[in-house]
Amino acid sequence: MAVGNRMRRDGVRPSRVLLLLLLLAGFAVFAYRPDRPVATIVPGSSSGPAFVVQVIRPRSGLPLGGILPPQLFGLEADLGFDSQSAGASIGSVGPGRLELGADGWDLALVLDGDGRVAPETQVVFDLVFEDQLRKVRCRPGDPAVGLLSTTVLPESGELSGRFDVELARCEDAETGTPLGWPPKPFVLHGSFDRLPPQAGAKGR
Repeated sequence: MAVGNRMRRDGVRPSRVLLLLLLLAGFAVFAYRPDRPVATIVPGSSSGPAFVVQVIRPRSGLPLGGILPPQLFGLEADLGFDSQSAGASIGSVGPGRLELGADGWDLALVLDGDGRVAPETQVVFDLVFEDQLRKVRCRPGDPAVGLLSTTVLPESGELSGRFDVELARCEDAETGTPLGWPPKPFVLHGSFDRLPPQAGAKGR
């Protein structure tokens, strides 16, 4: 009883501590948003070929539901790459196909004859999974969900556009073993500008 009285006199109550923890958790959830897309590149606004690719991870696929930044658990804060990344490259580019890459990344977005995301769509990247660095290959579910939208710039014939594709199945790229991750589909989000059509692989 004396301990309880002393806590009240000092102004420290379990309910206040719990409230403070909840407020801190709420602030962390608001401040850290793994599900927030990067800005879209405005068509024709770039001085040369440009692109940005982001993996938007579901909170359920992050430690503690993403309440704390993933780098505290040895994970990257942001998964993705862009035209300024080391080893950035552009492969085949057209209305129905987009190939982009960088060191540790290989992306192929493919549409079928009806303009829908095709099963050949995939992204391969390095990921720390179960405390091991693995090369992971992720593909869309069945049926595939997503879009690849392209616009031809009239003055140059170059292509600009954006994409949002749900990737539901991931496997170890070296063994083909399913990982059982992510617990729900993540979104591959990005945009590009002034990419030359049918460009061969090249540096940034």
